[in-house]
Amino acid sequence: MRLIRAVTLFVLFAAAVATPAAALDNVLFLHHSTGRNLIDEGGVRGTIAQLNQSRGVPVQFWDHDYNAIGLRNPAGGYTGESYEIPGDNTDPDGLFTLWTTANAARAQILENHQVIAFKSCYPASDVGSATELEQYKTWYLAMRDVFDQHPDKIFVIISQPPRHRLATDQDDAARARAFADWLGSAEYLAGHDNLRFFDLFDRLARPDDGAAAANMLRWEYERSHSGDDSHPNAAANQAIGPDFAAFLIEVAGSVTPNRDSSWGEVKAAWR
Repeated sequence: MRLIRAVTLFVLFAAAVATPAAALDNVLFLHHSTGRNLIDEGGVRGTIAQLNQSRGVPVQFWDHDYNAIGLRNPAGGYTGESYEIPGDNTDPDGLFTLWTTANAARAQILENHQVIAFKSCYPASDVGSATELEQYKTWYLAMRDVFDQHPDKIFVIISQPPRHRLATDQDDAARARAFADWLGSAEYLAGHDNLRFFDLFDRLARPDDGAAAANMLRWEYERSHSGDDSHPNAAANQAIGPDFAAFLIEVAGSVTPNRDSSWGEVKAAWR
């Protein structure tokens, strides 16, 4: 009887202790047009399909565009469904509203997906003042408080794309880099084990090298050298897409929400 009682207590105790899953398999990428181009021109789904061949649990990659376009399934087909992101807004203020207020989109995303990646588009690089930069940080800190309440999810913070050199100035571009750098810093990420960071800004922007076009969309990644379209071109997406796909596979497959990952490990893997 004592043995049976001991075994029963052990089973009940084990059931009460939450154990992280060995792998996560449902990924959502929330974006607008730059993200769509990254997926399609960058071959993200094809890379994920190839990498899935060596996974025991294949990653199911979903993406959500503007509300009118809505949700695509892992095969890349349009589902006709939309999460109806509040205001159709994925700029920092819109993401703040999505994650910090009670709304149907947030509830559905949290219910349906395990790894949630999201980004603003290039208008978020129009950081007109130091005050605006601090407001961005305030919004993202409030979002982080919400993410802390969902340790069973992984939230992938993606820095915004830079602006075309004909659509910005040096001061705004420098502040845009400062924001992207802050998102990837220990100040923002350390101690929050279910956050990951993908630095899209740095991959797309000219280095902070003192040049007139520093921190702006690289020349070789411009769709036009005479117009100010800030969408990165196909060469940019082809260069970054496979890296982004592999990053999502690794996040979903080998890094689970837990209390064991140090900031150093996170930064070494994903910075």
